[in-house]
Parts: sequence; C-alpha cells; structure tokens
Amino acid sequence: MYSKHLITRRSFLSLLLGAPALLGAASESAASEKPRKRPVGPNVRRYYITAEDVMWDYAPTGRDLVDGSAIPALYAGHTRWEKTRFIEYTDETFQTLKTQPMWLGILGPVIRGEVGDTIQVHFLNRSKQAHNLHPHGLRYDKDSEGAHYLPQRRGAVVPPEQSWVYTWHADEDSGPGPDDGDSVVWWYHPHVEEGLETNRGLLGPIIISRAGRAHPDATPKDVDQEFVAAFMIFDEMDKKEAGLMHGINGLIFGNLQGLVMQEGQRVRWHLMAMGNERDLHTPHWHGKTVRLRRHRTDVVELLPASMVSVDMVADNPGTWLFHCQVSDHMEAGMMTTYTIRPRPRSCPLEFLEGDFWQKHNGKFLLRVKNSGTKSIQSFRLASEAFTIPGYVYPLPFHAASNSELQPGAEISFEREDWIFKSETIQGWIFYPASITFADNTKWEPREQGECFTTFWRDKDHPPMPMKPITQYGMGEMDPD
Repeated sequence: MYSKHLITRRSFLSLLLGAPALLGAASESAASEKPRKRPVGPNVRRYYITAEDVMWDYAPTGRDLVDGSAIPALYAGHTRWEKTRFIEYTDETFQTLKTQPMWLGILGPVIRGEVGDTIQVHFLNRSKQAHNLHPHGLRYDKDSEGAHYLPQRRGAVVPPEQSWVYTWHADEDSGPGPDDGDSVVWWYHPHVEEGLETNRGLLGPIIISRAGRAHPDATPKDVDQEFVAAFMIFDEMDKKEAGLMHGINGLIFGNLQGLVMQEGQRVRWHLMAMGNERDLHTPHWHGKTVRLRRHRTDVVELLPASMVSVDMVADNPGTWLFHCQVSDHMEAGMMTTYTIRPRPRSCPLEFLEGDFWQKHNGKFLLRVKNSGTKSIQSFRLASEAFTIPGYVYPLPFHAASNSELQPGAEISFEREDWIFKSETIQGWIFYPASITFADNTKWEPREQGECFTTFWRDKDHPPMPMKPITQYGMGEMDPD
C-alpha cells in the first residue's frame, strides 16, 4: 500500500543516516548532533517520552464485551500483533513509567499545555526504526518540526537508541477559539514514514487549554473530566478483512474500558481519527447528546487526522453504547460502552478482608462490617471473579446472613475448600445484592456493583474506577 513511496523515502533515509557528510554540516544526522539550547517561555512543561516496540492485543479478553459473547471467529486467534507505542516516563532517566488512564488504550500520553506555555518533549527512540515527533497545532522552529523532508534539519530523524528534545510553543493560534470550550485537542505522531508509523501505533493527543482558564496541571476549568477517543482502522494483514482492526483507541468489541464519569459532571470528549480513505467515522453516543460549539448532536463526523472537541453533561446514569455509526465499522467491532455512575452515597456494608489464595488458617475467608448507623436484619452478597483482566463473570461465593448485625459489628464467612482452582482467578469482586434493616426498610443497589470491593491476588494491583460489566450471554437474565 505504501511500497513505492516507502522505497524512495527509506533509500533517502539510509543515505541520510549512513553518509551524513554528503549532505553537509548543516544537514548532519541526529545521531551526530547534540540538541542546542533554545529560549523558552516562562512556563515550561516537560515530558519524557519513548518510542518502544511492544506486543499489543486489540481484544485482550478474547471476548466481545458489548454483547457478552466470544469474539467473532473472523478475528479470533489473531488479535495480538507487534506494534510500536509512545510511552511516558517520569524523568530524564527513562526508568520509571508514568501511570496512564486505561481508556487511553494504544494512544501515547496526553501532552498538555496552556496558551502561553512552552512544551519540551525529551524523546528517546527505543524502537528498531528511526522515528521523530511531529505536533499539530503548536508553534515550532524547523529543528522541532519532527518531519522528514528537504531541507533536512536536526530533529527530523531520530535513529534507534538516540534522543532529541523538541520544543513547542502554545501560542494563541494553538488554543481554543471563541466558540470552543476551554480546551482543544491536537494530534502528535511521527513523520518519517507517517502512514506506516501511525499504523504501527505511534500516535497521541495534545490538549491545550485557554490562557487563565486552566488548573496548575493545564487541565481546563470549565469541565470536570476529559476523555480522548481515537477512531482508526489498523491494517495488520495487507487489507485482508481479518486483519482490519476497527479500533477505538486501538481496542475492539468493547475491550476499551474506563470511560467512567459521575452523575452531574461536565465532560469533554476529544474525538480524533487517523488512517486513510477507509477512516470516515461517525462517533455516536447512546443515552446522551453533546454540544458541538453552538449546536446539539449525538453523532460527530470525522475524517482522517481530524480533531473535534464536544461537551456533555453526565445527567443520565447508566451504561451506554458508544460506537461508530458506519455499519461496516460497527459490525467489525468499533464500539464500546461508557458509564455514568449515580451520585455516590454511603454504603451500609464494608468489605474488610478477603483471602482466597493463601487460605487463612487453611480456609478461604471473607470479612464484612456493618459500616452504617442502622442494625442490619439480613443481607445477601453477590460475587464475581476475574480470570482475564477486564473480564468478570458471576462466580457465587454464597455469602448471606440472617443474623442481626449491629452498627460497627463484623461477620466472617469461611469455606473449607473451593470448587474452582484459585490460581486461575486473578481477583474477586463482592458487593451487596440486597440489605434489610432491623426496622424493615431495605437497601437496594441503584446499579449492579454499587459499593463493590475487589480483592486481588496481586496485592499491588492498581485500583479500579468501576466494576467491569458482568459478562452474561445475550438473553441471560441478571440474577440480582
């Protein structure tokens, strides 16, 4: 698909990297240059980003998490491919990874700034191929353009195991316009062999906030939360249908998770697309509309390399479908869900301890406390288990009590043995299914999994923002 262009550009790139003397001192390769110090503005935001070769799974659960079924046979068994990603670290040593939200998926880290800021990206190329870093929307000089074409300048090509510092400026033209909210989104990606590189997974968002309307971390003040959703068809098998991965942030069939917000929050969705003539996308939300500048809609049109920011008020609690409305794309897995959680309330039960692997005194253990102010007459718990990250299904622990539990009192449930091999289970989820108080009033969950607690086999597992959707098969009833 890129062959003629690829031969020409790679031949020139080989010449550039192999014989820099032929191009003169002004065009020496990045391998032999050291970055010059450049003047920067009063507020400098620094990022430490690498390009790294990784294995990526477009459907890590192996399931269609939207309808609770196996992934379609066309894609089963070959959703895992070699990719290259932008990875963020905490400092110039490039040793400590910076935590990223799960909803970013394959995308590189969010680079943020406020109008008037200078952004410095310390880029280290740890991949096998030469790359660079090119921003949309920001102001830069030729050494920080990150694009490979004549006239050649430093920063245009960063060979493997080499680095470069890109300096970009967020001027007025980089920020929101009069009809925008207080932040707008731009792409960043490589520009050595751009089509091949973005298909490899090298792409990420830049978000610029309006001057004076940003928090210290450059997030905008006019919303409570921001999400980025990038629609792109990744081609893994030279246009064969089985290798066209119709991804949102590089994940298919509902495997993109973490799009979670609280009722009443103001949410900004930054919508993006990349690719070629196939990548004509129409993101559509069920359950809510959004504001696009001065009008309302629930479908937005995207072309390759386009960027659109829309606002939503999360006032309709529930889990809702979010997908590309193009029929072929939807059927090929370009869909996921987002969740608006009800306003939080206090939980009558607290899960204090769960031991399902080490066997507490030779037994499995669950310890529960009445954390409310009313005596509990009886309660019933629901339980689910993880065997794959992000994929849970009902696995009953049979935990219920008909004994009165006073405020502050605790109760333990023990099991001598377990029908399932505990080493196959990565985590357990418990939550109240129903509670009856001593005054005969009842507590019922407003959503499945309200007041849930997860006990992980790996004690250092990061916390979860919400309980994943229980994977009942289509047509099965929720037993709770």
